[in-house]
Amino acid sequence: MVDKKEVAVIGLGPGGVSAAIYLKRYGMVPYCFEKELVGGKVNKTEKIENYAGVKSIGGPDLGMLLEGQLKSFDIKPIYKTVKRVSLNEDGTFHVEYGKDLSHDFQYVLLANGLGEKPFPIQGEETFHKRGISRCAICDGPLYKGKDVAVIGAGNSAFEEATYLASICNHVTLIARRTQFRADQMVVDGFKALDNVTLLAPYDVVSATGSASIESLKVRNKETMEEKDVAISGLFLFVGDMAISNFVDIPDLTDEKGYLITDSNMMTKVKNLYAAGDCRTTPLRQVATATSDGALAATMIHNDYQKNN
Repeated sequence: MVDKKEVAVIGLGPGGVSAAIYLKRYGMVPYCFEKELVGGKVNKTEKIENYAGVKSIGGPDLGMLLEGQLKSFDIKPIYKTVKRVSLNEDGTFHVEYGKDLSHDFQYVLLANGLGEKPFPIQGEETFHKRGISRCAICDGPLYKGKDVAVIGAGNSAFEEATYLASICNHVTLIARRTQFRADQMVVDGFKALDNVTLLAPYDVVSATGSASIESLKVRNKETMEEKDVAISGLFLFVGDMAISNFVDIPDLTDEKGYLITDSNMMTKVKNLYAAGDCRTTPLRQVATATSDGALAATMIHNDYQKNN
């Protein structure tokens, strides 16, 4: 028999943590699943400066604060990957996780964030992706004093390139367009550095290397001129993608795989909610994720009170 107070919270980024705290305070029982680290992708961000009330904080530091806050509420994360969420005949949800583990819930909140877009580079098979990373804060220190390149045009690309410039000899940022998705202040901060090069609009043609990556061939999209960029490491910040295929319930997403919710964070299926980056939203930030999580938890609690 399903305990109607139990809520599956899938993903412990800022949205999932926010929801878990609200649920616990409401007297509900959150089961919190996280496949990596509490904080999600904030752990891969060098610095956060647009979260109201916090002037500046390192991403991993924020992740540790979130983990500590869960601990203060005696919320113990379940460090397992959720493999499948399906709907039972009685309208409850069957959640399969880890190795042959499962549990049924009255309520499920999807807060699993986003995955990373694939970015295959011709020639990378020769060095089996050695020297290619998607996390500057994780792997940047490996390239201290060396030359590296960053591919991307959003805030993450410019912010992490700025961080890499503080520890590397030289950073080349390669963008496909001259119109960037990043905030102008972030772009200007990068351009002001004296050990960086901005190549835009450029495409990456191929990569070469033996034991690890050693060089990129890039092409100017306007002049078609090609040049080689010698590097020891390459960092990819080329965008994210929705990952919702583990939810075995049809017609929940838009054409890109983002979960569709109403203004109360509920999907078209009763008692199935989504919060944060995994849902359709015009803005994906720490601030919006925590708001989503708080609202979803409140709606879950309200429904429980109304029906029990």
